[in-house]
Amino acid sequence: MNASRLFCVWLILFGLTAAHAQANWMIFTGGGVTSTGVWPAGSALSGTAVVNASNFVNGNLSTVFIGLAPNSIGPNLSPDYFATGLSPNTGTLVHAIATPYNDTGDKYHVKIDFSGTTGGSNPGVLPAGSIFSILDLDITENYRQIFATDAVNNVITTPWINGPNGYFDATNPMTPTPAITFGSSPTLTGPVAGVYQMLGVNWNDDAEMWLFKTTQDVKTISFDMEVGVGGNQIGGGGAGWQFYTPKGTIVPEPTAVMLLSTGLVVGGYGLRFRRRC
Repeated sequence: MNASRLFCVWLILFGLTAAHAQANWMIFTGGGVTSTGVWPAGSALSGTAVVNASNFVNGNLSTVFIGLAPNSIGPNLSPDYFATGLSPNTGTLVHAIATPYNDTGDKYHVKIDFSGTTGGSNPGVLPAGSIFSILDLDITENYRQIFATDAVNNVITTPWINGPNGYFDATNPMTPTPAITFGSSPTLTGPVAGVYQMLGVNWNDDAEMWLFKTTQDVKTISFDMEVGVGGNQIGGGGAGWQFYTPKGTIVPEPTAVMLLSTGLVVGGYGLRFRRRC
């Protein structure tokens, strides 16, 4: 194979590998009443989501309410986590937006808005088929009245959650089959006109992940966080939501397109030249 043919093969191979999409968990910053989630660079999805908390009810007036809090687990992730095939972010971390509380009776409303997300077939939504996780929903902590809106902001009244698709301890030291070990797992009920309930358990462990998928494009997800009688009294305790974009095919970068085109043109010209000779 002569040098020109080697060169055009290199151009084509380099162009094919110049652009790729990584699998990543959304990363959140800011807390209290507002937090912003960002899809990491190189993800199949890009842009942001905005999380707002409102309508706070303080179950114990001697303590202040706790609002939204960015959180992460890792780097010591468990074998059960890796068995799912889900990739962690840089640093072997899995990021979340937590909805913590102080006391029994704490309650507030949360809205997660994906209007700033792009990269899917429809901009401004979390695409159908997206994986999300509820992290560490425990000790009578509940998510009530979970509903979603579609791309044009109409309330979805049909099923939009698939799952649960797994429940496991995501960090080491790992508790195998925590639902069997501790006697219960969180409960998903519904939907009733598109509205779900997620009810916690009566025990506390490390960092259980509860996996789901969306079955429709969703623009917003809204719910009420509440802590029932007997709730965990750990200040800053509370579950969290995690959103995952898998690896995907994306439109090649301009550089990749240029390299592919150049390789094909050079290769085609070389073939024509050989035939003429």
